[in-house]
Amino acid sequence: MTVPAAEPTNATTQATLASAVIVLYTDAESDLIATMAAIARTGAPDMLPRMRVAAREAAAALQATAGPLVEQMTAQAAQAGSAAASAELRAVTSASARLEAMFSTPGLGAVDHGVLSAQMIAQDLRSSLDAVSLRITRFADDAYRAATASAATEQVLGATPAEAQAQAWRELTAKGVTGFVDKAGKHWTLSAYVEMATRTAALRAYNASHEARLLAMGVTYFTVSDTGRPCPLCLPWQGRVLSAGGASEVTTWAADRDEHVTFRVDATVAEAREAGLFHPMCKHTLTAYLPGVTRLSAVSSWTDADERRYRATQRLRALERQVRAAKHQAIGALTELERKRAERLVRAGQARIRNHLAQTGLIRRPRREQLDLGNK
Repeated sequence: MTVPAAEPTNATTQATLASAVIVLYTDAESDLIATMAAIARTGAPDMLPRMRVAAREAAAALQATAGPLVEQMTAQAAQAGSAAASAELRAVTSASARLEAMFSTPGLGAVDHGVLSAQMIAQDLRSSLDAVSLRITRFADDAYRAATASAATEQVLGATPAEAQAQAWRELTAKGVTGFVDKAGKHWTLSAYVEMATRTAALRAYNASHEARLLAMGVTYFTVSDTGRPCPLCLPWQGRVLSAGGASEVTTWAADRDEHVTFRVDATVAEAREAGLFHPMCKHTLTAYLPGVTRLSAVSSWTDADERRYRATQRLRALERQVRAAKHQAIGALTELERKRAERLVRAGQARIRNHLAQTGLIRRPRREQLDLGNK
């Protein structure tokens, strides 16, 4: 009897869990840009203190709401990972009394490990989101500087004061809240950073609990799920066998019969992680590898076609960011002329997306181009 490596069934659940946090922050950014524009239009002498108050209030509201939401998200992701691991083994062992007897129901250790992992991951995410809230408070000063572009800027650009101010404000609203740098030194905008941190945390909680449950049920070998959308870092691990013991050729009893089987263990789980598996936003999970039972997916190499599709996808993400930036410019426009200009940029960006999809066959996801998702 052979069965294919089980696939994760929680994609929709995890997306829903993470989306609430992501929407909270992206909506707050859009609302803050609109609020700063409204204050800037007044040109009042108390513009800066009013901007600072608005930014502090936005940051405080986010921190008050995000904390409990993050706790709930990571706890539910951990529960989903544990449940998926049990379901995965039930699906495999139900056809064999021998297998069913071999993998016993885990004790509290696996559950405790999943809970503790979720708590630590939630704490890490809260720290990241606290940094976002802190940066939001500083956005008021950025907005004030853009709204009062100096004469020095005018001289450098060879522009009138009005033109210098308009250019500075366009750049501010297009970029939104910035200043986020990850451990690899990559710079992120608020929306991209929050999405990366939140979805990665949910997947980490899911994977940690999933792996702990499998280990508690007696699984010692793993393979990597095939998501259908790998990247250059992950593809080399699909169809491979991982364990705690490292690379070697293993001969052992088949899980479902009195017969020896031989297979290759390619690396430890830790080594695979070090090589890039489970990178930020990675959707892969570990699944049980049962000797003589699990049928591995074919090992593939990164092809020119893979590279073209990967680059096309990255290009689509860039075009989506351009559309969102133009929409931020529209909601933050200080004049009707600037608003119409930004709306033309939105339409031009959407046309570029349509052309790109026609050329590549990729699927459009309008949500990625939208602002104020929660308000819709």
